[in-house]
Amino acid sequence: MKFSLLGQDLHETAEQAKRFFSESYGATRFRCEEPISSDLPLRPTWQAKMKNGYMLCINVQPSPFSESLYEFVTRGAQKGMPIKLWVAVAAGAAKESFSSDLKKAHEAGIGVVQIEADGSAHECHRAVPLSLFGLKRTKLATIPAARREEVKSAEDAYLDGHPEKGCQAICQELEAITRKFAEAIYGKGWWITPAGSTPHRSRFFQIDSWATMLEEMERRTDYRLMKAKAPKFTKNLILTARAYTDWRNTVSHKPRTLSELQARDEKLRTMFEATRDSLLGWYEAAKPLRLL
Repeated sequence: MKFSLLGQDLHETAEQAKRFFSESYGATRFRCEEPISSDLPLRPTWQAKMKNGYMLCINVQPSPFSESLYEFVTRGAQKGMPIKLWVAVAAGAAKESFSSDLKKAHEAGIGVVQIEADGSAHECHRAVPLSLFGLKRTKLATIPAARREEVKSAEDAYLDGHPEKGCQAICQELEAITRKFAEAIYGKGWWITPAGSTPHRSRFFQIDSWATMLEEMERRTDYRLMKAKAPKFTKNLILTARAYTDWRNTVSHKPRTLSELQARDEKLRTMFEATRDSLLGWYEAAKPLRLL
């Protein structure tokens, strides 16, 4: 392959990087030093196709970060482009600024891989698709300590290029806390239960339809009593949770084209943020009941 932009000293690294991403990630249809679009300031060393639908861009350079890469990330994220951007650097060529550059690359969602002289590779961290990078990050300090691992794992899955798994996980966490909350206040007698009605069993709260349970809680909760027992609990919390009961079914369809992938990622970003914000509200409401 003839390179016109890449320095001679990095040609071997570029070929080894191509081989690594082909063998390890199944990347195909490599193109060399071609522009992605007229308004993006980068002609990456390699462009390729990924099996999950994302476009792979690999820039071979002496250090993990540069201002031109940051500009590329900023514009690409604004456009919601389904691109995974990696930097490949030759091992042993590290400068004094390597550690700080590596940190900047990580913060910008740029994956970094070091290529050894023998062609083996070490992944410093993975790339975040630009179509997902705009996610508003979770402030873990606002999450109860007992639930931080679950929320962080959901966000990590989302940012690692599996947004559907991240959204599924955050929805499951929302379902779990609402079921636990509903069963707790029912057991305390904080529901308005008509005389002669059949008592609910545990399976109603733990196994049966989530949507049906939320609907019943919305109708039966004694809101006047709850204002004293759990001041941050509101009817709106139930309404927002009900809005998410069908969302999990919308993320299982695999996008067929790049434009469908871009549209799905935009939808999932909104879904993840909204579900997480609702979850935070439930966590606050549940504190007086000591459910966490």
